[in-house]
Amino acid sequence: MKKLLIAGGKFADIPTIKSAKILGYYVITSGNNPNDLGHSFADEVVLCDYSDMDSMLQLAKKSKIDAIISSCDDVSTLTCSYVANKLKIGNFDTLETAKIIHYKDLWRKFLKENSLPCPKAMGFDNINEAILKIPNNFKDSKIIIKPVDFATGKGVSIAYANEDLDKKLQFAFMNSKSNRIVVEEFIDGSNHGFSTILQNQKVAFYFYDNEQHCFNPFAVSSTTTSKKFTSKIIKEVINQIEQIARILNLKDGIFHTQIILHKNKNGVVAPFIIEACRRMGGDLYNEFISQACGIDYPSLCIQAHNQNKITNIFHSIESKVLDRRILIPKKYQYNGGIINHIKPRQYFSRACI
Repeated sequence: MKKLLIAGGKFADIPTIKSAKILGYYVITSGNNPNDLGHSFADEVVLCDYSDMDSMLQLAKKSKIDAIISSCDDVSTLTCSYVANKLKIGNFDTLETAKIIHYKDLWRKFLKENSLPCPKAMGFDNINEAILKIPNNFKDSKIIIKPVDFATGKGVSIAYANEDLDKKLQFAFMNSKSNRIVVEEFIDGSNHGFSTILQNQKVAFYFYDNEQHCFNPFAVSSTTTSKKFTSKIIKEVINQIEQIARILNLKDGIFHTQIILHKNKNGVVAPFIIEACRRMGGDLYNEFISQACGIDYPSLCIQAHNQNKITNIFHSIESKVLDRRILIPKKYQYNGGIINHIKPRQYFSRACI
């Protein structure tokens, strides 16, 4: 059996582990927490901190892996790029490209330099410089302050550029592993996820949702299938994603984005790609897509990142997340070509409790 290493093994990774088994892989999970719930679904567990790239590379060599996939974590994604390129396996961006996508200051810089829609933004690695430059560059505007390298809303706050920012800047720096922050203009609008699979730098599959923020205004706590995207908006988002893919020479696989639909003074709604990542969303977002569309979304992701052809796309609806059975989906007509958007079978929502 071919071996697949998952750089993690948390609860959110269980659908990925099960999909990998359906594809015929011997699955190895990692991470540094022996109590992570995904480990009990794996064929083998080798505990290793996936933020330690060289240790993960040695683990991959020792285990003689054939394929790799990230957990639902940005750090895991960076490590997968590093390991895959060192071992010359799979379809993964270079580490430098992965950093551009996953570090918020580099991402804003990239969007601006390539004339892609983005909020006005500045990156800082020094709090005194930030205190000095923010009022001059943002005047009295509403701003949002973020660590460059943390998801789930940690260290994020809203402020006005002309107020005392010392505590909010300290809060952001304190939550940044790299001691860097980004400050950007606040864009008002509705929040959405727009998840895609890239093939040859084209969008082969896409899915979009509405995001809700219940217990933390900066962390997504639930999602629902959406009717807010017109064909014009969908086309514009896809055009932006494919332009990004061409410029960065992105490899096949996941390209997930968080989008704000902003209505301008003329009443025209425009999409802003605020964040991006090359991994599946956390908190069982992958299962949300699978259930809504009747497909095996993790299988699409695993195949896109590790082989040339996607062959298995359908989901076994009878299989629940914690079901330990590996149910092979029924065979449906699939021509191996473009998947595009599979409309949700009915209304679905996912909630974090």
